Amino acid sequence: MIGLVKLRKLTFVISLIFIIFVTIPLMEAEAAVVENDIYETTDMQHNWKKYGTDINVFQTDTHEVTYWKNFMRYSRTCNISHEVKTIVYYCGLHDHTKSETFLEEITHSVNHSH
Repeated sequence: MIGLVKLRKLTFVISLIFIIFVTIPLMEAEAAVVENDIYETTDMQHNWKKYGTDINVFQTDTHEVTYWKNFMRYSRTCNISHEVKTIVYYCGLHDHTKSETFLEEITHSVNHSH
């Protein structure tokens, strides 16, 4: 009797694991196919034109810089900022927009070797 209960539990666990491992890859495969179909058919029909450009500067980090001057050791805080350029495109046929973002420059407030 105890062996039959253990066998049923083992069968249930194995079938549950089998169902999980079969359904997860199928859901991922369906999502990948749908995503690729949408973008492949619509990219050829768009009439993208440059709509605008925006440049922003963001302060991202700081670090301490040590240097020597007249045989004395000094330290300063160096501020790091990133200049980011965003270009927006517009499709008049479908009333769609898309954007591209580029990192233009990384600037340190104190000149030092990295």
